Parts: sequence; structure tokens; C-alpha cells
Amino acid sequence: MRTPLAVFILFLFVSVANAQIDPGMQAAQQAAQTMDAMQQAMQANQQAMEASQRAAMDSMNLANQSVQPTYVRVATPKFSLKPGKLSAPASVRITDSTRGAIIYYTTDGWTPTFASQRYLGPIPIDSTTTLQAVAIVPAFARSFVATAKYTLPTSPSTPIADNSPSSVPVLTAGKILLPQGTPVRLVFDSDVTSRTASVGDQIPLKLADDISFHGVLVAKKGAPASAIVIQVDKTGAGGLPGLLSFQVQSLNLNGVSVKLAGTAAREGEPKPPNAAVLIPVAGPFFIFKHGTDAFISRGTPYTAFLSADTSVVPQV
Repeated sequence: MRTPLAVFILFLFVSVANAQIDPGMQAAQQAAQTMDAMQQAMQANQQAMEASQRAAMDSMNLANQSVQPTYVRVATPKFSLKPGKLSAPASVRITDSTRGAIIYYTTDGWTPTFASQRYLGPIPIDSTTTLQAVAIVPAFARSFVATAKYTLPTSPSTPIADNSPSSVPVLTAGKILLPQGTPVRLVFDSDVTSRTASVGDQIPLKLADDISFHGVLVAKKGAPASAIVIQVDKTGAGGLPGLLSFQVQSLNLNGVSVKLAGTAAREGEPKPPNAAVLIPVAGPFFIFKHGTDAFISRGTPYTAFLSADTSVVPQV
């Protein structure tokens, strides 16, 4: 009797235990399923938010692209004095409306560059002068060239004087020492244009005047010299002009090649649609409108300088 009773009690105990465990397991499974559902909902919500943010960013970028100009150009400098005939010497101030602009200028007819004189105050005009200026701001397109020619009725002509300082010695070996920095007046011996020029092209020049020191003839007018094209920009859309830069190389003095120093640029005339600082593309006429080519005519003067002390044999 004891054995069947013991088996019955054991069976009853196991049944009660299983009845108590099953509800707990079911509750745990239900909780796990609820957590999974919540995680899936959160992931779906996160993905929806990310998609919404991407759409907003794409819309913002598209809007920015639609209102931004093609490029930003620095405003063209302005002169305080209108070009033309002057009755007396005067001073000219240069201003620019673009914030942070640095102005460079020339008075010799060549296009201003970074290497030109920086504008730091009024420029005196006491003879016939062609004043040119550009404004430059980092990360902006350089301004177009502003040009003004001032004419004085009594402008003195440039004298062709003795170029040597009083200390230049005549060497006992029969040679004359030309010091570094001696000015050498040249003229272009052919036309040059940005339309056909290429970097590396040789440009023929010649000596514009005799070079004499203390009455001793060193070089005759017409002695050949050379320069090289170092940069060419063709005309472009938006009224962009052509640009031509050159570097003087040497002068032939009595069969001896003398090294010269000097770099300059010539820019054509811009043809912008208006004077605005921001110039967006505005129709097919604007797109195909170009400025003029840079052009240096034969006979154009240019002053170079000796790049080192040079000894030469005087002319007979």
C-alpha cells in the first residue's frame, strides 16, 4: 500500500509544480514578444526620422543651388577723379566696395598683378598717366581692371638721359661695369595676342635707345632682346577678357647675352553684362558674350632691368 501511495503523491506533486511553472513561462514569453514588438516599432520610427532628415537636407541643398550665383567676382575699383584732361597736377584715390579687398595698381600701362604696387594712399598725377587698378580678395574671382587716362597739357617728355650712377667705373681691362638694376628700355618687335599665343612662346624685342655711360657708348639702339610667354588666358563666357603675361629674358650686347629681369601682363577689355558684384548666368546672350583679347602691339615700350652686375665691351 505504501508504494502506490508514494507514487500517487509524487505524481500529484509534479502536476502541481508544472501547473505553477507554466503560467510563469507563458508570462515570460509574452513579455519577450512585447519587447520584440517595441524594438521593431522603435527601429521603424528611427528609419522614418532618418528618411525625413535626408529629404529635408536634399531639399535645402537644392534650394541653395538654385539661388547661388555661378561665381562671385570682386567689385571693380573706382577712382575719385574722372579720367580726361587735367588743368593742374592732382591726386587720385582708389576705393572698392567688396569687403576685405586689396587693391593693386600700375601707372605704366601694364595690367596690375599681385606683384604690382599695393594701393596705400592717394596717387599723385603730375604728368600724363594711364592709371590701372584691380581688387583682390582670397577665394573670390579677381576684379576686372579699372582704367583711367589723365592728360596734363604741359606733361614733360621722358628724357633719354645717362643711365649710370656717378660711381660706375671704367675697368682697366677695357670693359664697363653695368650694375644690377640698371634700367634697359625695350620695345616689342612684333605683335602679340592672347588669341594665338601659348605658354613658352618667344617674343622678340629690341633696345629702344642707345645705352651710354659718361659719354661712352655701351649698346646701340636696336640690339635684339627676348621675352617668353608665361601665362595665357583666353576670353571666356560672362565677358571675361583675354590675359597675356610675359617675362623678359635677355639682351644681346655685342654678341654677349645679358640676363634681364622684368615681368608684366596685358589684359583685354572685359564685357560684363552689368557692374554688379554677383554675376549669375542670365540667358544665352550672357553665356556666349566674351571680352576682348589681350593685345601688345609692335613698338610698345617696356622697361626691364639688369638682373646682375655685368661687364661689357664699349661700342666703337
